[in-house]
Amino acid sequence: MFRAIPTTLSYYWRMRMPETARYTALVAKNAKQATQDMSQVLQLEIKAEEHKVDKIAHATRNSFGLFLKEFARRHGLELHGITSTMFLLDITFYSNNLFQKDVLSDIGWIPSANTTGVIGELYQVTKA
Repeated sequence: MFRAIPTTLSYYWRMRMPETARYTALVAKNAKQATQDMSQVLQLEIKAEEHKVDKIAHATRNSFGLFLKEFARRHGLELHGITSTMFLLDITFYSNNLFQKDVLSDIGWIPSANTTGVIGELYQVTKA
């Protein structure tokens, strides 16, 4: 029950935080609020330029969805590279941790589990 208090406080604090000026201007299409937020942060007087925000928000180059051909054309190579690399690293490191005790005991670097305790086996694994 006690663990719910920090979670609730974090959630409340996050809901009280203002959105970034970029999100407010381009997604929420509220340039005036975005300029006020940036004026408070930078402590400068900034004018709202709603015509520029409208031009950027309605540009055709930003109007593609997440799983469309345009998205795949722009970001497909990077996404494929990242996901395949992470997949191969996950296979390597997870399987290494899963089978480490079997491999190390088979090659004789650590004694079998029935001859040593947990602390002794941990010490032997860290030495190996």
